[in-house]
Amino acid sequence: MAAVRLHGSRECMTQNAMASTAFPAATEAAVEIFHSGGNAMDAAVAAAWALAVCEPGSSGLGGKTLMLIHFATGRNVVIDGHSQAPAAVSKKRVRRSQQKKGYLACTIPATVATLGYAHRLYGVLPLQRVMEPAIRLAEQGYPVTRLHSRQLKWCLADLQASPTASALFLEMGRPFMEGDMFRQPILARTLRRLAQFGTDDFYKGGIARDIVEDMTEHGGLITQRDLEGCALPVERNPVTTSYRGHQVVSVPPPGGGLQVLLALKILENCSPAELRDDTHGWYKIIAQVIHAVFRQCESLPVTVENLTPSIFKWFSSEERAAEIFRGLNRPNAGSLLQNPKQDEPGETTHLCTGDSHGNVVSLTQSIQSLFGAKVANERLGFLYNNYLSTCPRYHHPYQLAGRCIPRSNAAPTIVLMNRSCSTGTPDGGPQSQWRPTLGLGAAGSRRITSAILQVISSVIDRGLSLAEAVNSPRVHVMLSGKVHIEKSPVASDLQEHFAKRFGEVRIRARHSYYMGAVQAIHFGQDGSLIGMADPRRDGTSGGI
Repeated sequence: MAAVRLHGSRECMTQNAMASTAFPAATEAAVEIFHSGGNAMDAAVAAAWALAVCEPGSSGLGGKTLMLIHFATGRNVVIDGHSQAPAAVSKKRVRRSQQKKGYLACTIPATVATLGYAHRLYGVLPLQRVMEPAIRLAEQGYPVTRLHSRQLKWCLADLQASPTASALFLEMGRPFMEGDMFRQPILARTLRRLAQFGTDDFYKGGIARDIVEDMTEHGGLITQRDLEGCALPVERNPVTTSYRGHQVVSVPPPGGGLQVLLALKILENCSPAELRDDTHGWYKIIAQVIHAVFRQCESLPVTVENLTPSIFKWFSSEERAAEIFRGLNRPNAGSLLQNPKQDEPGETTHLCTGDSHGNVVSLTQSIQSLFGAKVANERLGFLYNNYLSTCPRYHHPYQLAGRCIPRSNAAPTIVLMNRSCSTGTPDGGPQSQWRPTLGLGAAGSRRITSAILQVISSVIDRGLSLAEAVNSPRVHVMLSGKVHIEKSPVASDLQEHFAKRFGEVRIRARHSYYMGAVQAIHFGQDGSLIGMADPRRDGTSGGI
């Protein structure tokens, strides 16, 4: 069956293989690789390399990548590509202001290692073939979108202040305008070298030497030893919970999967009829759940080291979720944390792929803030991340220190449904009883949690199609109690309620950039695949 495109290129339906990414050229890269015989991993990695070229504000070689894989056998695995701080980082070496931008704000880039490792183990095509679309995209360029041009304008002063970033990402010190061709020949050369010599070159070879020289020249802290220590990502077991007969699989700390799972367990205390039949009530409870989850995660931060089976069982238990749910309706349920931290700044990109064999990849990558540390490696063509900006300077599991791993809201997620005709477990062998029904994730810092929650609940609880779920107006509540809701009739009706319950209310534009961007695939029981890219940003879906 040929791909059927709906609503322009946001939604696509196929019977074979599907990709949904945050940029048209990345979706085209994935589809090209599918046509060449690649599987879901080949397509995901090709799209991720392409996003590193065409979404420089949100991802790139200088960042981190996190992915969740569901194999056709039923196995689920996380490839943990979180980055860590250089060994020399300390509060003495890095001042508070230096955590936000500049060479001292960088953690050790992990994206290249993660994509190389995942493809080497689980792809079927040669690395050179999988990287071809990204190399071509960097060499030949692509038309700048309206969003890309706006992002450059938002960060113009910082980019202009950095000679390296300005040289690579501005045109004579000015932002590229919509429709301009943006070419990156230096990045193309770096990508070509990686394709030729392998991704280890980034950590142990010629590219590594260029990174260390650049850091030394500009006062950065990343050393050769730091790079060598991050050359191999870690495979981890995902975190999993049940939700109304489904299995929801996501990523452990320092990712944001626990937040998504806890939110669903709390929401499960509402009857399906209540959520389905009362749109206003659905938004009210979603807002309370979002706020409660962030309160819980802020007051009880969990790391991968202390996430023992017993801790996870307690954290996501039905009893604890029910207790939190009962607390939502108490008079002081809207009370706020003392001196709450503002939502962490952050930009991200997400993609999903699924193939005809039943393999699914959900992948999130980022350089943290928009355009990362606002400094770049001029010889290699990429921006560095600024993940140290998320590390507290006070006593905290994720506090600023040498080798610390910053926490993240990234939450690649896969929802599985019961395949009643067979037996097994979610992590079982070929006869697993669970098959994917949704693969999804989002961009947008803490809006990642609220966006994923709302899409999953809209599909399962409200019976909406994937397109309807992604398009629906969203709400997001900050720890401070400030509520953001997209402009719609329901927003007008609920504004007074939210003001009384939480405090300040801000009505955002319909399909607001602020509210994040979901990329998702729905797997039908008839074998169809429907991809949906969020209209809040530049994404598209495509398949074969």
